[in-house]
Amino acid sequence: MKKKFLLIIVCFAFLLNMPSLASASPLVYSTGRISGQDRIETALSISQKGWTSAQTVILCESSDYPDSIAAASFAVSLDAPILLTGGNTLDQRVIGEIQRLKPQKVILLGGKGCLTSAVETKLESIVLSWERIGGDNRYETSVLLAGKLSSDSLIMANGDNFPDALSAASYAGIQQIPIVLTSKTLPSSVAEYCKRTQPKHIIVIGGEGAVPTESLSQCNLTIETRLGGQDRYETNAKVVSYMKNAVQLNDLFLASGMNFPDAIAGAVLASKLKAPLLLTEKEDIPPAVYSIMREHMKVEPSTVITKSGQGKITASGGLTLRDTSSTAGKALLTIPEGSTVEITAQQGQWYQTTYQSKTGWISADYVNIVLTYKQGKITASGTLNLRESPSTTAKILMTIPQEATVTITGDQNEWYKTTYQGTVGWVSKNFVTILPAESTGSGSETIDLSPNGKVYILGGSGVISENTKNIIAGQASSKYRDNLKDFPSLPSSIAKSAPQLTYDPAKEVLIDAFQGISSNILQGKKILIDPGHGGPDKGAIGPSKTYEKDDNLAIALYLNDILTKAGATVSMTRTTDVSVAPDYTEIADLQARVDLANNTNPDLFISIHNNASSNSETNGTSTYYSDESPKEAESAKLAGIIQNTITATVNTNNEGVKEADYYVLCNTKMPSVLIEAAYISNSYEEARLQNPVFQKNVAAAIFHGIYEYYNSGS
Repeated sequence: MKKKFLLIIVCFAFLLNMPSLASASPLVYSTGRISGQDRIETALSISQKGWTSAQTVILCESSDYPDSIAAASFAVSLDAPILLTGGNTLDQRVIGEIQRLKPQKVILLGGKGCLTSAVETKLESIVLSWERIGGDNRYETSVLLAGKLSSDSLIMANGDNFPDALSAASYAGIQQIPIVLTSKTLPSSVAEYCKRTQPKHIIVIGGEGAVPTESLSQCNLTIETRLGGQDRYETNAKVVSYMKNAVQLNDLFLASGMNFPDAIAGAVLASKLKAPLLLTEKEDIPPAVYSIMREHMKVEPSTVITKSGQGKITASGGLTLRDTSSTAGKALLTIPEGSTVEITAQQGQWYQTTYQSKTGWISADYVNIVLTYKQGKITASGTLNLRESPSTTAKILMTIPQEATVTITGDQNEWYKTTYQGTVGWVSKNFVTILPAESTGSGSETIDLSPNGKVYILGGSGVISENTKNIIAGQASSKYRDNLKDFPSLPSSIAKSAPQLTYDPAKEVLIDAFQGISSNILQGKKILIDPGHGGPDKGAIGPSKTYEKDDNLAIALYLNDILTKAGATVSMTRTTDVSVAPDYTEIADLQARVDLANNTNPDLFISIHNNASSNSETNGTSTYYSDESPKEAESAKLAGIIQNTITATVNTNNEGVKEADYYVLCNTKMPSVLIEAAYISNSYEEARLQNPVFQKNVAAAIFHGIYEYYNSGS
C-alpha cells in the first residue's frame, strides 16, 4: 500500500511538471449569407448586394457553366452584375431585377444553344437592347470575352471543368486580366488569339494534368507563373495567396467548389469590392482554404484556462486521449476509469492533460474535477521572468507578458509555480495578482471580430451547410486533423490608435496661386487635364459615401481656370460627370483618354485621382509616372516636382513619387503623371477633398509644379 501511495506521488509530480500544449486555434469570423431559394435567386441577391443601378447587365444560362466561367473580368470592366436565367425563357424574377437596375443594354453570354431566341424576344418586349457574345464552344467564347479587354497579361485555365477558372476570377477581375480557357491540347481559337496578342505574362491556373506546359510550348508560349495544387482547393489557396497585394477589402467571399453558379455571380461582386473568392466543400472547410482563412485573421478570443487542476476519469471502460480537441482527433491511448489526471487547459468541452508521457485532449463530459488551481494575472510592467527555480539568481527560462493569465500549480515562499507555453517554472508573487474564481468564467469571451473582416457565404445551406458556417464562426470543429493543428496564437484585440483628427474646414486657408508669378507665364504651352473616372465609374468611395470621380473633376476644373489664366492652352478629357468613351467599359474609357491625348498632342498630360486603402488610417499624397512611357525621364521629373509642391502647399503626408504601369501613363506619348491627391478612404482627408478651398489649393500646387518644371529648363 505504501509503495502504491509513493507511486501515485511520483506520477503526480511527473504530470505536474509536464509541458502543456497550446490549444488548437479555430476560425473565428462574423458571417453573412448572400443567398436565395435557388441559384437564380442567389444571383439576384448578389446583384442587390453590390449594385443600385447598372448601365449593363450580363445574362448567363443557369445550368450551363462553360460560357460564363471566363466572364468575370469583362463583367467587372463594365461594372455589370451577372444574372442567371433559364435558357428557354427569361425568368420573371430576373425581369424584376433588370427593371430595378435600369440598364441601357443586356449582354447575353453564349450561343442560342444556351440562351434561346425566346430570351431575346422577351428583352425586346420590355424595350431593352441586347447584344450576344458567344462562340461555337466555351474556348471561342472565352477568346471573344478576352478581346474586350486590353492587357499584356493572360490567365489560362482548363475549361473542361470550372473550379480553376473560378479560383482565378476575382484576381482577374481586380487586375483586369482576361481569362482564356484551354484544354490538355491548346484549342485553335486560343492559339490564334495568343499569336495575335502576344501576351508578355502568362499565368496558368492548375497543374500539369490540367494545362500541360508542352501544349503551350508547341505554340511558343512561355508560362511565367503556374498556380496549381493537388486539388481544386489547394489551387484556390495558391491563387488567393498570390493575389494578396491586389486585395483591398478585408472581407472574404466563400463559394462552393462543387457547384459553380453562385461563384460565377459572386466573383464579379468580390472583384468589384477587391476581395478574394475562396472555394469550399459543403460540410467543412478544406485544409488549404482553412489555412488561408486562419492566416487572414487578426484577432481571436484568448485561450482561457477555465478549469485547471486535477480531474477524475468517470468514463466506463476508460476515456480516449486524442491529439486534438475533437472526436476526429487521433486516439493516442485510453486512460482507465478512476484515474486522476492533471488538467492544464480547456477548449470548449475538452480538457488538455498528459498521461503516460502523452499529451492530448479528453472529453470534459467524462471528467469530475476534484481540485481546481488558482489563476493569476501578470502585473509586471512589460514582462515577468519565468525562472528555473524559486530564486532571483535562477536561470531565466522565458518572459511572460504583462496581462497574461497563468495557472498557479504550487507556491514556495515568495514564488508561484506555473506553466507558460509549455515551460514549467517559477515567478515572483510580487508581480502576480490572484484572480477571484468567477474571473475565470466559462471560457467564453466576446471580442470585436471586425479586424478579421466578414465572410460572405454565397448560396444557401444546401450548397454550403450550417455546419460549415459554424466552423467559420468558431462554433463547431472541423473534421480535418490539419485544421485542428496549433496555429500561431493571435491577440484578442488590436491596440486602438489615436482617433483621427476632427476636420475643421475653417483651417483651410486659400492661397494665391499667382503670388510672385505673372499671369501669362505658360503662354504657348498645351496641357491636357484628365479627371479620373466619371459617369458610371464612381472610382473609390469614401466613408461618407462621397465619390472620387466628383473630387477629381472639381480639382481639374479649378486647375483648368488657373492654367488658362497662366496663358496655357488647356483641354480636359471630361468637363462633366460622364465617361470619356461613348459606350462605357473600363478599357474603352481608358483608351478614349489615351486617344484624346495622342490625337491632340499636348505638351503635358496631368491625370487627377484620389487614393484609397483598406486601412482607413492611411493618408497622404503620391504622384506616379511610368517607366514604359516614351517620355520616362521627363515624366519622372515632372512627378517629383508636383509631388513636392502639393505636399508642401496642402501639408499632406508625402508618400513619394512612384512608378506604375497605369494605362494612361504607359500609352500617352508626352510627359505624363497621375496624381493621387489624398486618401478618400481616410475620413479626415475625405472631408478635406470635399472642401473647395482644399480643391483650389491642390490645383494651385499642381500649377506651381508645372511652372517649376518649365522654369527648371525642361
